[in-house]
Amino acid sequence: MTCRGRVGALMGLLVLALGLPAQAQQRPDPNPDASIVIEQVRVGVLAVGASVGGGRLRFRGEEHSFAVRGLEFGSLGVASLSATGEVFNLRRLEDFSGRYEEHAAQAPSEGESGPTTYFLRNAAGVELRLRTERLGGQLRFAPGGVTIELR
Repeated sequence: MTCRGRVGALMGLLVLALGLPAQAQQRPDPNPDASIVIEQVRVGVLAVGASVGGGRLRFRGEEHSFAVRGLEFGSLGVASLSATGEVFNLRRLEDFSGRYEEHAAQAPSEGESGPTTYFLRNAAGVELRLRTERLGGQLRFAPGGVTIELR
């Protein structure tokens, strides 16, 4: 192998070695530990409103109900939210409950309609990837995040 060939091969290995960790961090885990469905209805007039609903977690072949607090709708009147998604880094059922904070959102491009994807994480490292469909308003998370409690 020539000197030029060796340098090219070393450069290729260096680029490959430096590029792999960055790519691994950017890709979401393709194998979720559980799936999740959330359904909420909010009735609001002026600054007064109430939300009713909750969700279901499917984990290791069993379904578990939970309550959600901290979802806000930017609307008056009646608004409904339906979200589906995946749960990652869930090793024990008891790690699912807790306060989740948003760490990223992926909205449709300007002029497009469709679901928004939210990424949330709790202190135990459990991550949620939620895709939402909403009627009658815009979904927001309370400043302190959302709290999920298994029932």
